[in-house]
Amino acid sequence: MGKFILAAALAACAAIEIATAEAAVLVVSKSIQAAVNEANPGDTIFVPPGTYRETVRVLKDNITIFGPEGAIIDASGFANGIHVGADIFGQGTNGIPVCPATAAKNFTLIGLTIQNAVSNGIFLSGVDNYTLAHGKYFDNGDYGTYPSCSNNGQIIFNFAKGGGDTCIYVGNDVEASIIGNTATDCTVGVQVVNSDNVIIRGNVVTGNSTGILAIVDPFNPRPETSDVLIAANRIEANNRPNTSTEGDLERIPSGAGILIVGSDNVRIRTNEVTKNNALGVAILQSPLASQDPRITDPNPNRDEVRRNVVINNGAHPSPGLPGADLFYDGSGSGNCFAHNKFGTSVPPKIEAVFPCH
Repeated sequence: MGKFILAAALAACAAIEIATAEAAVLVVSKSIQAAVNEANPGDTIFVPPGTYRETVRVLKDNITIFGPEGAIIDASGFANGIHVGADIFGQGTNGIPVCPATAAKNFTLIGLTIQNAVSNGIFLSGVDNYTLAHGKYFDNGDYGTYPSCSNNGQIIFNFAKGGGDTCIYVGNDVEASIIGNTATDCTVGVQVVNSDNVIIRGNVVTGNSTGILAIVDPFNPRPETSDVLIAANRIEANNRPNTSTEGDLERIPSGAGILIVGSDNVRIRTNEVTKNNALGVAILQSPLASQDPRITDPNPNRDEVRRNVVINNGAHPSPGLPGADLFYDGSGSGNCFAHNKFGTSVPPKIEAVFPCH
């Protein structure tokens, strides 16, 4: 990563001399926000090493911000380190929230460290086509990365640690790839809420309360979570106590590897899920879906759990939770298990009871 960022920085500095009127490379001298204000659509902003005590707002198309990990946005006292696009949901009929109109297109963030934001390291809303790559997110109050109502995104090769809610989150999105990241010390490592066509591949998710969560929640702009691939991740020892007192978040169990809650067409393949105190991989009904009349089916349907290594889970479940490598509550239809390496399951012999055809 260091060599990649250094090479990019050198290329950017060289590009300053040959930049055209259509696209320029701006080097931050005073503040990142000042450079964003000066930039035109299509410009690239290079952030040199240093600590920038600010929050940054981007409302322009085709903006790239990049720099080394030594370029630190310290967002202490601000809601967001970086905020791209619109505000969060508007209000539709009957009080149901709606996504904002597209407010920014083609945003890229490469590198940087963002820390200490009150709410989010980076928040995107109404953004079409975004990339968040090779960044570091430390101790942001709720979320490290938080794209909401934003489509066609890549969250790749980031390190996110510490957060009251989720390290790496996508909500009410369509088409997102979450690849090669590390997520640790959050209530949820990686969370997908009411989103479609999401890939979660090759991540390391450890030390959270729950590792990976794909869930259908009520009163979101989108009423479903569907078509999610969870593959080739290492999901280990997500046993951090959940001390949240915030709404639905406090219901999330400690000690779970992968939780699929009311989501459809989820494929869970070739993951290594180990040492989670309560559950390795679990598929269950959404307990809150009935609150939202648009969610006509709270059950998980057509989810597949194939060829995973799910061992040494369930040794120390919290009261009221089963302890098992594989768990399925029997709700929905078409859910199946096949060719996994596991020790315990609820119900017993789960692959024989719910086989994949």
